[in-house]
Amino acid sequence: MKIPKRYEDLTVEQFQQLEQLKTDNELDSIDKAIKRLSILSGKTIDEVEDMTATDIHNHLLDAIFLSKPLHEIETPKEIKLGGVKFRYIEEISQYNICQEKDWKEMVKVTGNYIDCLPELMAICHQEFENDKWVYNSDNHLRNVELFKKSKLSESLGAVFFYSKSLMSFTKILADFSEKVNNEIQAEVNLMMADQEFKTFLSDGDGNTQ
Repeated sequence: MKIPKRYEDLTVEQFQQLEQLKTDNELDSIDKAIKRLSILSGKTIDEVEDMTATDIHNHLLDAIFLSKPLHEIETPKEIKLGGVKFRYIEEISQYNICQEKDWKEMVKVTGNYIDCLPELMAICHQEFENDKWVYNSDNHLRNVELFKKSKLSESLGAVFFYSKSLMSFTKILADFSEKVNNEIQAEVNLMMADQEFKTFLSDGDGNTQ
């Protein structure tokens, strides 16, 4: 099983799902661990539960990068998603008023950047149409779906770039890092202190039922 081992290799959708998982207070530590591995691997919950407890634990340790703060990610000038060529807008003067209004409204409605990342990415990029770079709002919904599947290494930098022009870049990073920092390590510690989980590991049968 292959799972991302750095932030850059997460898809935008995976990153959002991992963040949402942190606020799910209905799952216990074992179920959270299984769901996290399902998100990282693309396997179903049932497929993960069929794995041995040791394998689950080891794969989660491979994802320990999630316990570290999200760092600045350099974005390539051009990317191709779903056959569409995009480039991030690197001049604030190239943003129109509608883009700026849409950006602020999306952040206001969701309350944070993570929940609307694909939408912000669609705003922060131009696409290559008829031999020129343009921002086409008619393609917004299509582009949102494309950016959900993009890697953070391809598209996150554009959001940071524009955010930096609106407010402190350091604060943006801090807001992301506050939710991310030490999350995985804390859960590992919690699981290892949990007698039920110790029994689960020692049994080694991968059955959480």
